[in-house]
Amino acid sequence: MIRILVLFALILSLASCGLVRNTAGRLGVGGGSAKRASVEAEGVRFRARASASREDRRSVTVTVTPFAVNPEASLEAGRYQATRYCLLTYGGSDTEWIIGPDAARDQLPVSDDTVTLQGRCTQP
Repeated sequence: MIRILVLFALILSLASCGLVRNTAGRLGVGGGSAKRASVEAEGVRFRARASASREDRRSVTVTVTPFAVNPEASLEAGRYQATRYCLLTYGGSDTEWIIGPDAARDQLPVSDDTVTLQGRCTQP
């Protein structure tokens, strides 16, 4: 009888681990990709992508589209994506911006309705 209870507890614990991992992945937590996200800000869904330099993995470039629909919200989506990348990759959420969301609008590189931000994950 005890063997059956131990076996049942083992099966239940293994099943619940898979459930937690699958749920976390769908929520974009833990096992999810730190590089791509669909971010909603102010009712608009943005596609944001973070890519790191091969020479310096802390240097991150974030592209966000569409920019023209709501420039301020797209910049916040870019800030969110950089924070997410740095947090999930290095454990710290701070980004030192080279071309960031707080830059003057005329200094932002925008091409084909996509804005490109550049920064570097700082040490936690």
